[in-house]
Amino acid sequence: MAARPRTLTAGLSPVLLGAAVAHQDGFRLWVSAFALLSCLLLQIGTNLANDYFDAKHGIDGENRLGPVRVTQTGLIAPYAVRRGFILCFAAAAVFGVPLVVAGGLPILAIGVFALLFAYLYTGGPYPLAYYGMGEALAFIFYGLIATGGVYYLNTHAITINALLGGAGLGFLAALLMGVNNLRDIQTDRAAGKKTLPVMLGEPAARRFVAGLLVCALCVPLVYVLLNPGQPLVLLATAGVVPFLGRFKGILTATVDTGFNSILAAAGQYLLVYALLFSAGLLV
Repeated sequence: MAARPRTLTAGLSPVLLGAAVAHQDGFRLWVSAFALLSCLLLQIGTNLANDYFDAKHGIDGENRLGPVRVTQTGLIAPYAVRRGFILCFAAAAVFGVPLVVAGGLPILAIGVFALLFAYLYTGGPYPLAYYGMGEALAFIFYGLIATGGVYYLNTHAITINALLGGAGLGFLAALLMGVNNLRDIQTDRAAGKKTLPVMLGEPAARRFVAGLLVCALCVPLVYVLLNPGQPLVLLATAGVVPFLGRFKGILTATVDTGFNSILAAAGQYLLVYALLFSAGLLV
């Protein structure tokens, strides 16, 4: 429960897509596998740290609309949650060592910054998530850096195609974050947590979050314009159809526990998008 398995598509998807973009340029299975392990451990560690620090800072309370948080409810002792995220970060670093050997200084820099920001997201004296940085960090780390980093590990190069694919996933990772923050807008405001929806206000935040989805849907169109020989990438955009009913709620639904269904849809579509985008590249 503390690891938040439904959100782990954000760590899985960029590795899949980065490897798929690299398929024709020098795919290496072992580096992709190590990157996947490192990404997932880093994300689980971030989720545990978020659980721990939100409880410590009094952000999670009895009026919380989201899923149960184990530290705040006492299901797991705070020291155990803290030990859990430290161990996850350490394990992510261990799996990252072979990646640094394979990719050199750029991968070392990515690893160091990823660990640093995973902690600073809700920890440290200036928690970034409490000052409107959640969506931006999701776009950068779970989009551009993760996808581009995996591509670089496979090919020792970086291309506009890899960055475009990363941007699409980044918009969806930011969507996931935005829906979460929009759901929690009232409790976050009461607790003094200045997320982007709190700063924008609910109407503007709804439009902003919906805009993230539109941007993600446009990325495959741009990709095909630049790569006319790969039209099946458009499957990633078409894959949104089964989720449109729930995504409509971003603009219309009452902000309550029903937003958890929209959050689940965002996590599911993130993986579907990555799989269909990848399939369009490989077929």
